[in-house]
Amino acid sequence: MSKQEVAALVRKAASTIKTEKDLSDFSRTLKKITVEAALNAELDDHPGYDRHQLSDNDILVTVIPAGP
Repeated sequence: MSKQEVAALVRKAASTIKTEKDLSDFSRTLKKITVEAALNAELDDHPGYDRHQLSDNDILVTVIPAGP
């Protein structure tokens, strides 16, 4: 999506803002969507590793339950 398309979409959504609460809700929703997209992108496109693959620095810990 180009910057112009994003700007047009935001302008259209912002045109419905009438009160401070509307602005706060809009801002909160926009932030939530942005953070979720960034986190998902990080999980999907981690440099050098497949999703859920351990790095050389990861340590596996085995927990052995205590006996009776």
